[in-house]
Amino acid sequence: MKHLKQLCLTACFLVFSSFSFAAVIPGQSDYIENEDGSVTFIFDLVSADIEGEGMGLSFSYFGLELIATSQAIVIQDFPANGGLGVDSNSDGDNLASGDVLILSFNEFVTITAMSFNGLMGQDGHQEMADGLVLVGGNILDTADYSMVGSALDMPMAGTAFTIAGATNQFTGYLESVTLFIGEPPQGIPEPGTLLLFAGAIFGLFGIRRFHQRGR
Repeated sequence: MKHLKQLCLTACFLVFSSFSFAAVIPGQSDYIENEDGSVTFIFDLVSADIEGEGMGLSFSYFGLELIATSQAIVIQDFPANGGLGVDSNSDGDNLASGDVLILSFNEFVTITAMSFNGLMGQDGHQEMADGLVLVGGNILDTADYSMVGSALDMPMAGTAFTIAGATNQFTGYLESVTLFIGEPPQGIPEPGTLLLFAGAIFGLFGIRRFHQRGR
């Protein structure tokens, strides 16, 4: 009976230890409420590294919860111009080749913009960025997404999204993500819609000039 009691206590200790290890670590939730109703999570304003050992890092905006996980330890990196990275053997704690960052939400969201920090061949703490990443399976050139609020060509909708380092390319950090909870309001055209609208306007303008010349 005594040995059985010790085994039970040991088992309980291991269970609680595993729960503690697997717990999600709170990250630093910094955000901007934009005039169009979207929210921008910013990840590079921390004053010290936050390591998401176990089940990753969590961020919140009122009832919205974002959990960042990976195949290794997710880190919210300090100093300035850092952001979310992956502490693996690939490239220190940067988001690099072989690393996969998974962003999971407790509600349906539409991501319309994101930004990255870090230049190739350096430590990743640069305001500018270069190199390729795979976002939701699509190739994205981070040189076009170094500013907070850089709009995606095609918004992504869902509850989970992947960001992966491409081979011998990007070696920096995810700086920010801009999103709508649910779908964007009807009165706000998505970036792809704006491009189509602009193309239609130029097309109509060209037709009008053609008819004028034909007179």
